[in-house]
Amino acid sequence: MQQPLAETDFETVDAPSDDAVLGPLGDPPGSEVAAELVRTIGDSWGRRPLHRPGAADISGLLDIDDIDRLIDARTLRVSQLWVCSMGRNLPPSTYMSVGEQPRTRSVGSTADVRRIMTLASEGSPDPVKVAQHLAAGASLTLNQVDQYVPALRAMCRRFEEETHLRCGVILFVTPPSAQAFSLHADPHDIIVMQTHGTKYWEIHPSLWERENDPDAGVRTLTMHPGDMLYVPEGTPHMAKTSAGGGLSIHQTVQFNVPRYETVARRVLERSFERFCEEVALTGPIPLPRGGAAEMADRIGPALARFAATLTETDVRELLDRHLESVLPPTRTLATGRFSAVAAADGITAASRLRRTVELRVRGEDHRVHTVFGRRALRTPPHTEKALVALAATQGPFTPGTLGVDLDAASLLLLCRRLVREGALAPV
Repeated sequence: MQQPLAETDFETVDAPSDDAVLGPLGDPPGSEVAAELVRTIGDSWGRRPLHRPGAADISGLLDIDDIDRLIDARTLRVSQLWVCSMGRNLPPSTYMSVGEQPRTRSVGSTADVRRIMTLASEGSPDPVKVAQHLAAGASLTLNQVDQYVPALRAMCRRFEEETHLRCGVILFVTPPSAQAFSLHADPHDIIVMQTHGTKYWEIHPSLWERENDPDAGVRTLTMHPGDMLYVPEGTPHMAKTSAGGGLSIHQTVQFNVPRYETVARRVLERSFERFCEEVALTGPIPLPRGGAAEMADRIGPALARFAATLTETDVRELLDRHLESVLPPTRTLATGRFSAVAAADGITAASRLRRTVELRVRGEDHRVHTVFGRRALRTPPHTEKALVALAATQGPFTPGTLGVDLDAASLLLLCRRLVREGALAPV
């Protein structure tokens, strides 16, 4: 008869794995939004702007109250909140503070430099001052909002899974009769989603349209809540609110869609760097200046040899290396983890559970290793059959109906531990 399990029989360790970090317990609303927008843009990627009214329901991603809470929580820093008025960014000292102590402003002194550095590292938004600037006609730009709002982080994770491109979310809050930026072109692609109010957009032909569509002209449109707008890199555009349109809030997902010429240049640079190392074409050029002939005698033949080696270059191998270097890292989504820890204590033999991830069970060094995500649970050998049964379950189950030769108390303890770890979840 095996001894009943105790909490001291469990040990959780990091497990080297290519699997994603355990995701949220439920399917975040942003995941489906991202998948739908990617499908909607279709063959317009990198080519032409696309406006789709009511493209996706984004009401569950973020609202005005979320922005209020985000600023009031004082978690944002100087680089993450900009206040813009009349086309220029206002000094952070007019809307950021350190603690509740008032600080006098000294200009042109070392004390002022120290204060700026303190604001950048420790400062947080003063909600009252930020709201006053907004009421007076200033616009707010919130950078990296996906780092603070779980639904937006889930949306970015799904975008990155669908496109294999890094992305991030910027939030724009614009009062009536305001324009934060004049006509400009971004160095990246953007997907705009209108969250609240309306905004007027003027969009000029994209780079691709200028080369391939002589009939393309300037577009004007008004964005309403739920509308989507895709704008390729390098496309001139501007946006503003009308006098009677009220407050406007929109989210912008920005990312770089790779271009053939960019990837070819990077691959060529990587190949040339490797060639220079192999033929020792490195080091400083001897002085004095004006030795162009001497330089040509050395560099000219080297370039000719490099051109000859290009025919033998494994382009696929270089491309694989390049793509590995630009792939986005896996985002950690932990929504629901703390509630899962709390809920585990209430689980009984009749509780309905489900697996949230794949479980891989193997025996090693007189222990059972159950790998899930990038974690592994080590347990005594007599738990193997129970863990194999859990790994094979499809759909909801209860601990009392697994039908394994582990005593009821030990099985319940094992299930509770896996719930705390995020590998199982209550239904």
